[in-house]
Amino acid sequence: MAMGSDKVVAEAVDATEFPRLADLYHVRGVPRTVAGRVQIEGAVPEAQLLARLKAGL
Repeated sequence: MAMGSDKVVAEAVDATEFPRLADLYHVRGVPRTVAGRVQIEGAVPEAQLLARLKAGL
């Protein structure tokens, strides 16, 4: 999404290098997508990701 729009910013964080940040966002599996109130654990199909993001906005 970040590659397709300049309105989206994405960052990748290595949880083993930043354990406090991983704890803050309750990372238990990867990938973990955090977008505001929406948090998604694990890989999900694009359509499901978009639906969950839209529902959480």
